Amino acid sequence: MYTFVELIKKIRNESGLTQSEFAKALGVSTVLISMIETGQKEVSKSFIIKLADRLEVHPSSIMPFVFMDKKASSKELSGLEKSLIELGEKLQDYLIHKKAKELKRYV
Repeated sequence: MYTFVELIKKIRNESGLTQSEFAKALGVSTVLISMIETGQKEVSKSFIIKLADRLEVHPSSIMPFVFMDKKASSKELSGLEKSLIELGEKLQDYLIHKKAKELKRYV
């Protein structure tokens, strides 16, 4: 599963947008996108809402990935947690490969 930073980069790259175009599509600054993509800035609730609006998905379909920790051992996870992560990976693929293209119309 991708971290939130990785997910944002993949969505932007799949959409074929530069950081500047991505920022314009979301109505935020290019500096903010750069800082989010490099992990220098935490995303806000309003950023999640803007992104979800542009992707035409519910914000809760994006939010679980804010707290993804790649360092967590799968041995520490229960069966249910592993299933949720698997479902999250499928949702990430959907956001990246199906919904990211929606962003081009906002540039």
